[in-house]
Amino acid sequence: MKTDQSRQDDRGLSGEELAEGFRSLGLNSGEVVLVHSAMRTMGYVRNGPQAVVEALLQNLGSNGTLILPTFTFVHEIEKNPIINPKEDSSEMGAISEAGRTHPEALRSLAFRHNFAAIGRRATVLTSVDPALSPFDLRSIFGVMLALNTQVVLLGVTYSSSTSHHFAEFVCEVPYRQIIPLTAKVLTEDGLIRIQPMRDYQPKSEGNSYYGTRGPDFNRLGRMLEKQGRVTKVFIGNAAVRRFAMRDLIDLAQTEALKDYNVFRTPEGHVHQTTTLEFGRSVLSPEMTDGAGRIESCQWCVEDEGLLVMPQ
Repeated sequence: MKTDQSRQDDRGLSGEELAEGFRSLGLNSGEVVLVHSAMRTMGYVRNGPQAVVEALLQNLGSNGTLILPTFTFVHEIEKNPIINPKEDSSEMGAISEAGRTHPEALRSLAFRHNFAAIGRRATVLTSVDPALSPFDLRSIFGVMLALNTQVVLLGVTYSSSTSHHFAEFVCEVPYRQIIPLTAKVLTEDGLIRIQPMRDYQPKSEGNSYYGTRGPDFNRLGRMLEKQGRVTKVFIGNAAVRRFAMRDLIDLAQTEALKDYNVFRTPEGHVHQTTTLEFGRSVLSPEMTDGAGRIESCQWCVEDEGLLVMPQ
């Protein structure tokens, strides 16, 4: 007798349907691709998040590289945090965790913003100096920029694009700062080493953007779409976008010269984010990250009624 889960798998998206969806998005063999995702937006998928990772790798081929954010926020509230790159779970969703646990995955070392990478460029991406901020041009985002990384937003809006924080760093926005810190790291041979690190944080306390503004990464995203620099398709129920990181950074530098608040909402309108024309933006249920912060993210779908909601 089939379980509810097996029946869901039978009627869900197949691996070939996923691969065809990524082909229609324009993912090509040999590319370097950074994926931000929300599994629940796709509808049911046969074999779950592992199938999504394998479909992405199939499209990228042996010369391509898949990058997934595997951020860990729990260390922010631990009294004596020890970073364990091998075992620390990703807090960035099921697809991200499936990538982290892939047998060929390598992982960068950072206090919060670490990444898993699979493929040809995985070593150069993940062996960056952990003493640098991940957003430093000499660190992992700088390497991604040099490799002409393509950013994929799978079922999420630009609000989930960490590349926009990289753009803020490049544009030297005045409301964020580099924080030096020292962390303990558990090495593969079981030893604890002290590691200098840097984090990139807002200057305010208790509010991700100080004052009466909120983040609005959709603003630059919509500009990119107006310029025809974003490919958009539906894969299952998920609205999926793809753009070049270089295009975002170039546009951000141009627009930030006019107004560095191009990354944020108007003064006094914390929740007034830019509306996107493709897909339906839906606020997710409230979720709690490892540091205990309660937050929601913007999902983007074709039909809100087809979301696979938590039980």
